[in-house]
Amino acid sequence: MSVQIALLADPHLCVQARRRNALSLFSRRLWESIDVCLPKTEPERQQYFSFWKPTSYDDQPLLAAADFIQEFSNELDLLFILGDVATTGLDEDLEVAKQVFLENRVREHLNAALEPRFGGLGVRICVMPGNHDRYKDDLGTPGCKSFDRVFGKIYEPRRGVFLTDVDRDGVSLCIISADFCFAEDSDPGLLRRYGRGAVDDQVLAELDNQTRNYQYANPGTPVVWALHFSPAEGVPSTLVLEEREKVNNLAKYLGVNHIFCGHTHFRKREIGTHPHIYCAGSVSSIDSVDNHFLHVCTVSKGSSGTLQLEVFDLKYDEIQDQFVSYPVSLEA
Repeated sequence: MSVQIALLADPHLCVQARRRNALSLFSRRLWESIDVCLPKTEPERQQYFSFWKPTSYDDQPLLAAADFIQEFSNELDLLFILGDVATTGLDEDLEVAKQVFLENRVREHLNAALEPRFGGLGVRICVMPGNHDRYKDDLGTPGCKSFDRVFGKIYEPRRGVFLTDVDRDGVSLCIISADFCFAEDSDPGLLRRYGRGAVDDQVLAELDNQTRNYQYANPGTPVVWALHFSPAEGVPSTLVLEEREKVNNLAKYLGVNHIFCGHTHFRKREIGTHPHIYCAGSVSSIDSVDNHFLHVCTVSKGSSGTLQLEVFDLKYDEIQDQFVSYPVSLEA
């Protein structure tokens, strides 16, 4: 038997789907940029534009992700959202995120308005905040705490750190998340606050403490860390986790071999060094540069009794309107 966890990153839910801004247009070809300002023949696929508001999400891949989770709900032990659940920490955006991931008034994932509803599928859900979830406004002012209140039923961190574990037929895995978003009393400046995070020593100390305590109480159960920001090398300077070396050095010291993260909207693996870093692609961000991905982590026990962790990638196919297996899967 094995434990199977679906990983989604950066849904960017918002009151206004398919919203782009001036910055996102620079990454698109000119003829693709002009179309957001033109009338649409299909009102249900209408595009929106704002000069300064953050970009939001594409509802089609999000619906396809819900289809996938529904199809394999009996096989999945956990659905983990790796941050940027909403576009901002404003109540109206978080309310959309709450409805999508906590709503369980229907058993199917589609409600009458044809919006995805993951909360009714019977799969346990775990979330963590990203920098967008901490925005107090559309200008990226950091430090909003509303996320903790809205998702308080499934996210109860202590000093920014939250632990969850899963078990199936003797195969177990622990995931510990750490919030390295800029705090309310920080002053990151206009440019840093839009895409960067920073290792907070108090959060790092709590991550150390909870990891040690779990390892002591549950020897033999692997611990995986979940971060919104990637501590890998080669991350664009606008998206880096400042002082990332502190995280990687602590992971090596504690024997934490795997880190899941999101934020960059780009699927990337850093394998062969410790810790192994799996950076998830965005499941539905409208300005994702690498299309849309979801991932499935499988932990299984080999014939010798050793545990093996493998991550499979699935990419959204616009023609088939579903997530299909991507040819690369790596194990460690």
